[in-house]
Amino acid sequence: MNKETGQLRWGLLEIFMVFAGIMGVGMLFSLYADRMMIKFTRLGIADSEFSLFILSFLLQFFSTVILVLLFTVWINRASLKDLGLQKADRQDLLRYGLLGGIMLMMLVTVMGILINYWQPQISPQVFEEMLRSVNGDTGFIIMFIIGAVMAPFTEELYYRGMIYPVLRNYLGPLGGALVAGLLFGIAHWDFWRTLPLAVGGAVLCYIYEKSGSIWVPMLAHGMWNGIMSVIVYFSII
Repeated sequence: MNKETGQLRWGLLEIFMVFAGIMGVGMLFSLYADRMMIKFTRLGIADSEFSLFILSFLLQFFSTVILVLLFTVWINRASLKDLGLQKADRQDLLRYGLLGGIMLMMLVTVMGILINYWQPQISPQVFEEMLRSVNGDTGFIIMFIIGAVMAPFTEELYYRGMIYPVLRNYLGPLGGALVAGLLFGIAHWDFWRTLPLAVGGAVLCYIYEKSGSIWVPMLAHGMWNGIMSVIVYFSII
């Protein structure tokens, strides 16, 4: 936030522009994915669904980070602290990051079990499919880094660091957390998992609200994803 005016330097327009940019990058990738993979195979990279997934994720990762910084820091001259990128309190990292992430994982898991009871034929998410398809520890380590480190970084930067403060200004902390959480759930393009993901997103907003540092919900998000990745992987080997 602007320390002098107490107002955010970005708003709904910038949020939409980042989203449109991410979608645009995804559409371009889908159009040119085959050509790109041909070039990468010449560099010795295997032409496989796993390689395609990694390439797609990396493009989304870097495009999200660049677009968020572009429309906040570079264009609107916000600071990194405005995005929550500031030092976190150690107690907050332990209480809300580590322990909060474990509790969040348990909460979402219970909700997922209930949903699977009512709708047992739900298809696994793409990340889970890739995780189940990897052969050997190297593939698992790559997927773990993606799920527990890189994905939480970009998602927290955008949904909690950029989106939540704007919605909080309009709707207050509770309303902002609920709507930001809902957007987080919808953005995963998974109808049946929207509710548990939305609840998880709202809890991460609460963690950000309590800690004031985006590193804390990033840690909680990483714990959530990381534990689930370990459970999925070791249940199939």
